[in-house]
Amino acid sequence: MKIRFSIFLIAFTTLCLAQEKEEKEYNSATVRVNRLIEGTLTTPYSDDSVPLIIFIMDSGAINREGNDRMSKNDAFKLLAIELAKKGVASYRYDKRLFKIDAVGIREHEILLEHFIQDAKSIVTYFKENGNYTKVVLAGHGQGSLIGIMAAKGNVDGFISIAGNAQSVDQIVIQQLEKQAPGLDKSAAVAFADLKEKGRAMNYDPALESIFGYKLQPFMKSWIKYTPSEEIKDLNIPILVLQGDKDLQVEVSEAEKLKEAVPNAEYVIIENMNHILREIKGSRLENHKSYNEYWLKIMPEVTTSIVNFVKK
Repeated sequence: MKIRFSIFLIAFTTLCLAQEKEEKEYNSATVRVNRLIEGTLTTPYSDDSVPLIIFIMDSGAINREGNDRMSKNDAFKLLAIELAKKGVASYRYDKRLFKIDAVGIREHEILLEHFIQDAKSIVTYFKENGNYTKVVLAGHGQGSLIGIMAAKGNVDGFISIAGNAQSVDQIVIQQLEKQAPGLDKSAAVAFADLKEKGRAMNYDPALESIFGYKLQPFMKSWIKYTPSEEIKDLNIPILVLQGDKDLQVEVSEAEKLKEAVPNAEYVIIENMNHILREIKGSRLENHKSYNEYWLKIMPEVTTSIVNFVKK
């Protein structure tokens, strides 16, 4: 019995040491920037100064991990860990949408400019409260546009991950033309009314999720920006990253961004979808991956980002 007990102790100790080593590959801490912004800072397990990437999430109620209320894929949580293991720190945060009830802000009061200001505030916070070799903004989807606007004269680099080049009204109209012919014309009229009159009144009820009363102020603020034009103002290193199995953003959008800034690094990852996962099968496999948090992030994403920020 004593021999068996000793063997158990040795095995248990070995397991604990292995777990301790794995845990020390990176550090993770909650950082509150202000009353509206809270997120997770993930850093390498080292005292050395390293680059910092600030991740800006996609449109809607997407939290710091890359999840919405209906799915869990943990894309940016997993990416942050992989980056930390390779010597790159990152900060990912919940958008102010998650705080508005607590601070008394109403949904229809939120504009895209608020998200831009939040990103700028985060940059300022880490420049004043950290010792990083450089600070880089990285935006996913809608976050790409927010990052472009926040990066002007303020950071050391910018990464667009699955970002559109065209304005959001053009993107929506084109998508409707393909997926729901007829609704595209109604959307075009509504967008024109938003631009010219400040309010869209006559649109197909099927478009309520785009032109609902509470959403119109935000949509009006969003359609003012054309990413392919705004990105031309950036005089910093740029990486345009896109997957060719993305169901939400077409590769042609990345191509347009590249055309706008020819000196940008341009990486198209084969078989990668919108949430940075490998997809070799059908659209069903692609959709299912949005709720399969155990799938690994494609290693090409991590490699491309690390190579870019460490230059």
